[in-house]
Amino acid sequence: MTSSSLFLRLSEADLTLVNRYHGTLTAGAESLAHDFYAYLLVHPGTAAVFGDFSREQMKHLLATQTEHVRLLLHGGMDREWQRRMREISARHQALGIAPALVAGAYILYWNHWQTRLREIVPEEERDALLDALFRLIVGNLMAQQDGYNDAARATDTERMTIFRVLLDVMQEPAVDDPQTPPLLHRICEGLVRTSKAIRVACYAIADEGADALAPEFSVGISTANLRIPRHAEDICWTVLREGTPVIQVVDDPAAPSWLHPFRGKIAELVLFPFGTAGMRGVGMVGVTEAGYFRRVGLAYFAAFTNLGDLTLGLRTAALRDPLTDLPNRALFLDRLEHARSHARRQERLLGVALLDLDGFKQINDRYGHGAGDKILQQLAMQMQAVLRPMDTLARLGGDEFAILFLDIERMHDMEALCERILEALRAPVDIGDGLMVSVSGSLGVTLFPLDDSDAETLMCHADLSLYAAKGAGRDQYHLHSPELDEVMHQDFLMREMVAKALQENHLVLHYQPIVMIGGGVIGVEALLRLAHPSRGLLAPRAFAAALDHRRLARPIGCFVLEAAATQGEAWHRENVLPAGEHPLRISINISSHHLLDPLFLDDLRETLSRHPGLAPEMLEIEITESAPLHDLVGAQEVLRACNAMGVRIALDDFGTGAASLTYLQKLPAHTLKIDQGFVRDMVNDPKDFAIVSGVVHVANLLGLEVIAEGAETLEHVALLQQMRCCNVQGYAIAKPMPAQDIPAWLAQYRPIPEKIISSQLHHTPVIMAAHEQRVEQFLAALRNQASFPEHVLEEMAENQCHLGLWLRGEGRLMYGNNPRYSTLNARHHRLHHLAREAKALLDGGKVESARGLGEQLATENTALMDEIRELAAERDC
Repeated sequence: MTSSSLFLRLSEADLTLVNRYHGTLTAGAESLAHDFYAYLLVHPGTAAVFGDFSREQMKHLLATQTEHVRLLLHGGMDREWQRRMREISARHQALGIAPALVAGAYILYWNHWQTRLREIVPEEERDALLDALFRLIVGNLMAQQDGYNDAARATDTERMTIFRVLLDVMQEPAVDDPQTPPLLHRICEGLVRTSKAIRVACYAIADEGADALAPEFSVGISTANLRIPRHAEDICWTVLREGTPVIQVVDDPAAPSWLHPFRGKIAELVLFPFGTAGMRGVGMVGVTEAGYFRRVGLAYFAAFTNLGDLTLGLRTAALRDPLTDLPNRALFLDRLEHARSHARRQERLLGVALLDLDGFKQINDRYGHGAGDKILQQLAMQMQAVLRPMDTLARLGGDEFAILFLDIERMHDMEALCERILEALRAPVDIGDGLMVSVSGSLGVTLFPLDDSDAETLMCHADLSLYAAKGAGRDQYHLHSPELDEVMHQDFLMREMVAKALQENHLVLHYQPIVMIGGGVIGVEALLRLAHPSRGLLAPRAFAAALDHRRLARPIGCFVLEAAATQGEAWHRENVLPAGEHPLRISINISSHHLLDPLFLDDLRETLSRHPGLAPEMLEIEITESAPLHDLVGAQEVLRACNAMGVRIALDDFGTGAASLTYLQKLPAHTLKIDQGFVRDMVNDPKDFAIVSGVVHVANLLGLEVIAEGAETLEHVALLQQMRCCNVQGYAIAKPMPAQDIPAWLAQYRPIPEKIISSQLHHTPVIMAAHEQRVEQFLAALRNQASFPEHVLEEMAENQCHLGLWLRGEGRLMYGNNPRYSTLNARHHRLHHLAREAKALLDGGKVESARGLGEQLATENTALMDEIRELAAERDC
């Protein structure tokens, strides 16, 4: 007899009597079990428990309850019987069925047995049997109450365990420290470490565009190979989409295949969604006990969701640009890693692009940072509007953006997307108060896996392409290629060479004189050279790309300022003067990045203060159009400040860019230097001749000193003098030379004689000087004393030479209505005809006959020149 039997005063005779009628009493066990659950389902509290049970689960419960009816009347309340009662009550506790409800349901048992006893049991045994059955029911309820209490205490213990884990995690501050594990990491570790039932805890983040989920962190059972493919019906993706926790029985035949490795290891898994629409995550906790989450309650895991929200909130703050809410660099690089894997699996192209706004700094400086922020926000929305849903736009900082173009099928698709982005950037932006501003963008792109590189290298290649797009004129895109990579690598080597030369004092200045035609020396231009230990003295073209690099521009500029000022002061102290005149003016080249550097004016002031022996007006700064192109307003302010110090300004390489005429109007310059490329080729290229002539004319009208660079021969000098360009620089005067050679050169220099033009020729168009030079060159070529000039012998050359273009243009405007104009054209065509015949004879070995035609050509040309002079004189009368 057990203590419970003794407590209930159940004798051996009572138990024997019950056992004798056991079969009779349990005959309707199945029906009784049905009535039991029918009773429970009527009660709202228990009905809610069974509301989502499947048909198979209810069938299992009925079978268990039927067995319980039989067990209740068998075993004599021994230890095994009590253990089984405790198990049943533990299940009831897990299901939320309180003992009071079970006691009410046992009335069904009592009524059933009373009916059966009246029908079958003799009256003399009936009361004794009923008394024994009543005591058994009470004993059963006592055992179930004990089991229920034990299960409740175990549940409370488990709840407190979970609560302590969550409380401990929440008490630790959420810090952005690589040494401190994130909140969700600590939750997962704590749950598996402290709970005997929890075998695995992990979480995954649903990245935009990802085709599968994989745990970001996991503790317990290994999930290293776990991958959950994106599928609308999958439980995990359903939880993410609908935002509701779900308990999944692992052995359920309908469970997704990714759960199969967990079979036999855990009984059920709960999935908790967290985060917001921008970034979603799912936490997963697996336990060994079926019904665990019903018993413990999902509410105790709510903090998992709340801390998940907090974690993603912190991550969003850390991975999003606060101004535009776009992904930042860290999130972009993370998505780039996922996108590379996706592109490989799908066998599609992935475009990685870097974008930089053109002209943003000027707008930001002019209208303020508030307006700049509005522009960045608006342009971000405009770009986002033309991107596809799967693409990613990120802001890396300042006015630099990055883009991931996913699932590119053809190169044409990539090009179309780039054009759409650039077009979106060109749309004007309203910055308030009715002000509309426009910017453009430059885009550098590389394509994976054609460019089969890691994420860092892809970014580097996109950056190289961006620089190429900017260098090609901006407002365009450039695709990376291996050739570009090689070019950029060479540029890198070049920059390293220059940086080393600067550090080791291998940069030197040479000086090229600038003279006035018919006059003296007006100054020298300081030209940078690199004294390479093995390659010798290198001219700037060998390291040009390094001179305006952001890292080197200012150090090189400061070196040139100091070296030139030191030399100029020394020449002044030593009285090194051109023919006893004013001190030598020194022109120095300043790169755009140095000129626009906030410290440039301080560099200039400090240089002048260190060299008081050099008057500021003896220093001239030469700038190319690249500096104003970057920031016209900023360049204006800097150059005005230079003027205020007394320093002269020269516009160098004039004519090479579209903005040159704007610079003449906007920039406070004293000198205009015509690019040597135009000057050098003007003898043979009528278009270059026209450009040089036009620039000289404009400069003279504006009162600017004009200097022609690239005057390599006396023919160049003569033509320039005819154009009224008074100052020249080039090999016809002197090559660049070391500073120590300048005094000796000045001592021996004799001015170029100014050509005496007779008064009767002052009406002659300057084009005639160029034409006559070319005729003289052709005649010399027939004598084997020179090369044949261009645009003389080719088919239709008469329409392309200097005089031919003049006759079709200015000459026609001036003399087209004069009957003699047709004579000019006829004589001009005759010249080219004679020239072609003479060259053919020369090629055939008939040298004398060729030279005879050359004499006819000279006579015909003299007549043509006389005709033009007469027409010019008549027009001016």
